[in-house]
Amino acid sequence: GMRGLAQGHTGSCVELRRVQQRQHPRTRCTLPASKRGMRGVFVACGAVVASATSEQATVNPIRRIVGMLQNIQEKVEAEGKAQDTLFDKFICYCERNKKELAKSIEESKSKITSLESSIESGVAEKTQVEADLKQHKADRAAAKGAIEEATEMRNKENSEFSSESGDLKSNIDALNQAIPAIEKGMAGSFLQTGKGAQLARVAEVSMELSDGQKSALQAFLQGSAEYAPASGQIVGILKTMKDEMEANLAEITKTEQESATAHNGMVAAKNSEIAAATDAIEDKTARAGDLAVQVVEEKNDLKETKETLAADEEFLSGLGTDCEQKAKDYEEVKKSRAEELVAIADTIKMLNSDDALELFKKAIPSPSL
Repeated sequence: GMRGLAQGHTGSCVELRRVQQRQHPRTRCTLPASKRGMRGVFVACGAVVASATSEQATVNPIRRIVGMLQNIQEKVEAEGKAQDTLFDKFICYCERNKKELAKSIEESKSKITSLESSIESGVAEKTQVEADLKQHKADRAAAKGAIEEATEMRNKENSEFSSESGDLKSNIDALNQAIPAIEKGMAGSFLQTGKGAQLARVAEVSMELSDGQKSALQAFLQGSAEYAPASGQIVGILKTMKDEMEANLAEITKTEQESATAHNGMVAAKNSEIAAATDAIEDKTARAGDLAVQVVEEKNDLKETKETLAADEEFLSGLGTDCEQKAKDYEEVKKSRAEELVAIADTIKMLNSDDALELFKKAIPSPSL
C-alpha cells in the first residue's frame, strides 16, 4: 500500500505555525502584531530611544529604530518565503501521494475482482477434474474386470475345445487304423487292439448313422457269428463316421480360432482403454494438485490484497483530512504574517513622517534631531 511518506519533503517539514511576536536580539523591543498607531510605537520603543540617546547622542534614534524595523521586515519576509517553499513541497507531497494511493486502490480493486473470478473458476475446474478422475479410475477398473472375466471364459472354452478335439482326434485315429485293416481282411487283428470298443461308443452317439448301420457296426465290432455283414458295408459306415468326425473337428477348430482371435482383440482394446485411463488419471491427478495449490495461493493473495486496500483507503482518508487541515492552518499563518508585515510597514511609514520627527523633538530635545 501507498503508506510511506515522501522522505525528502517530510523529513525537514517546517513548523507551519510560528510565533507571531518576535524580539529583536539586541534591543528586545516587542513589536505590535497589528497597527496600533504612532503613540503605541512610542510607548513600545521609548526606552530604546532613551537608551540610544544616552549611549550615543550623535546617532538619530528614529533612524536607528527604522533600520531595526526594516531588518525585522526583511527577516519576516525571508522566513515567509522559506515557509511558502516548504509548504509548497508539503502540498506537492499530498497531491502526489493522493494520486499514487488512488491508483493503488484502483489496482487493488481490479486485482480483487480478478482473483475472485479466478478462484471461482479454479474451484469449479478442480471439482470437474476430480469427477473426471473418479470416472477414469472406474473405467480402468471396469476394463480390467472385463479382461479378467473374458479371459476366464476363454480359458474355459479352450479347455472344452482341447477335450473335445482330443476325443475327435483319437476317434479319427482309430478309424484311420480300422478302415485299412478291414479293407485288407485283417479285421480280427484290429479288433484285438481294443479299438473296437472305442468305435462302438462313437457309433452309438453318431448323428450320421441310421439305427440299422449302428446295429450292423455293433455286430461287426462284437464279432457276432449270427450277423456278419460284408466288410464293404462296414468300411462305408466307418468312412461315414470318419467324415463326420473330421467335419466336427474342423468346425470346432475354426470356432476355437475365431474365439481366440476375438478374445485377443477384446483384450488389446481393453488394454488400450486401460492405458488411456491411466494416462488420464496421471494428468488429472497432477492438474487437481496444481489447481489446489493455485486456489490456496490466490485465496492468500486475495486476503493480503483486501488488507492492503483497506489500509490504503484508511491512509488516503487520513491524508486528505490532514492535508486539508494543514492547508487551513497555513492560511491562518499567512494571514498573521501579512498583518505583521503591514504593521511593520505602517510603523516605518509613521516613523519616517514629519509628525513623528516633531513629536520626538519635543519629547527628547537633541541637536541631532
